Amino acid sequence: LSLPCAFQVLECHDMREWSDSVLEILSRRLQSKSREKRRLALRGLVVLSKDPSVAESIRSLTRSLMDLLQDADGEVVALILSVFLNELQDRTTLISSPTALQLAEALRPLFDNDNSHVQLLSICLFRDVMELVMDKGRRRLKAHVHQSLLPLFFHCHDE
Repeated sequence: LSLPCAFQVLECHDMREWSDSVLEILSRRLQSKSREKRRLALRGLVVLSKDPSVAESIRSLTRSLMDLLQDADGEVVALILSVFLNELQDRTTLISSPTALQLAEALRPLFDNDNSHVQLLSICLFRDVMELVMDKGRRRLKAHVHQSLLPLFFHCHDE
């Protein structure tokens, strides 16, 4: 994303007219080997995900973002978790059980992350995902939630 292009996006009142182009550029930057380019792309996604009109388009990046949750860089992981949390803020639609299960499985290891901010964000996201999962999918998640309760209890007790 070039500087003039970034300013044009910031000046734009209706992000829907730019969102597809910007998301395509950010998606390519997420795959970059450069940590700084990934961080920059994620910072852009955090800002964009706050706009409900763009949050729906960002969902197309869910798989890429979930893959990056395994990154060793705590800042990258915290930014990804922030994108997911922003997407869920004004969400009226429920999350499908397969997506919720994949996300819950990816979040579980983050409860033990060295970065306390990552721990907190992952726990908050886990809670939000569990609240928004479709009723018919709740049974499949029950076993995973039970496995996660003990580590969550220990983290709450430590705090």
